[in-house]
Amino acid sequence: MNKWTFPTQIYAGPDSLNRLTEFNNESILIICDPFLKDSPSLTYVMGLMDSKNKVTIYTDVVPDPPITHVVKGIEFMEGIKPSVIIAIGGGSCIDMSKGIAYFGRKLKQMDIKSFIAVPTTSGTGSEVTSFAVLTDKETQIKYPLVDDAVLPDEALLTPLFVKTSPPSVTAFSGMDVLVHALEAYVATAANNFTDALAQQAIELVFEYLPKCHKPTATEQDRMSMHEASCLAGLSFNKAGLGIVHAMAHQLGGQFHVPHGLANSMLLPYVIGFNCSHNPAVAKKYAHLSAKLGFAGYNASEVDKLAALIEAIVTLQHTLDCPMNLTAFGVDKAVSETKLDLMADRALEDMCYRFNPYPANHDDLIGLYKKVL
Repeated sequence: MNKWTFPTQIYAGPDSLNRLTEFNNESILIICDPFLKDSPSLTYVMGLMDSKNKVTIYTDVVPDPPITHVVKGIEFMEGIKPSVIIAIGGGSCIDMSKGIAYFGRKLKQMDIKSFIAVPTTSGTGSEVTSFAVLTDKETQIKYPLVDDAVLPDEALLTPLFVKTSPPSVTAFSGMDVLVHALEAYVATAANNFTDALAQQAIELVFEYLPKCHKPTATEQDRMSMHEASCLAGLSFNKAGLGIVHAMAHQLGGQFHVPHGLANSMLLPYVIGFNCSHNPAVAKKYAHLSAKLGFAGYNASEVDKLAALIEAIVTLQHTLDCPMNLTAFGVDKAVSETKLDLMADRALEDMCYRFNPYPANHDDLIGLYKKVL
């Protein structure tokens, strides 16, 4: 049977940060991206808590959080013994904080009453997922930590931090949302509940991501993308993902391609590949294409699928996304030397098992070659 719970309490809206005013006499550790340290936004957050609590800020956060940084964070935390941890940042910050909170509770028996995530990008959905991706810098392998115990207790969705996101961050993180939802929609564990979440996220992305990429983006535009990211996270946390993510993790590990961008590069080709090997996937995506208005309901399945892929590619161009590794700045001769390694590691990635077609090593090589 399917069991449905959303353990993370979600607060959404411009006033969601008011939740922080409810803390009293707590030792609060804020883990945030370094550039936020002296920002007006963080100063505002501090003002909601620091008169009634002991608040400490920790900013040793880097992209693709290494396991060694989690260890350093735990050592820092031991000197503070926080009762509340608040992660304020993008996916890397939240994932690292998940690792720190998880192992702090499990290995150090720390009494952390509440772990709160405040995403500053509309992308990973990490604030509501039981995944944390940590990196071994020596092997350049990304390891997923998968346990419901890493789920934040609360997620605060506020437009405060995303108002000033650079266009590239908005674009790449937004494409990550789209990939989460589109992969979850056809993943092996998908069902009617996850489909409903994924469909709504996809619809919101196509409508609001182009708006958020422009300087004229409104607070409501930003909130809609924030909610799309959360919806997609709730969907894939139950349904699973697929080979777009399994392969993208390797592009990030080998060439430091931003995760959302790596996903974006691969997405059109993987959709075509999965549809060509699984009629049920083709039918489902074709229906989605018509439902979103990209093709008429009376159009052929082939035309509906072509219209969906065309809509994705048009969105990528609108967002100025590099379409392959060469455009991103990776020498083709160098990337070719990594093909076998990346394919092998993608097959071992936990996201691979949820793909609707069991792609083999040669299949993945062929897909990688399309984005060199």
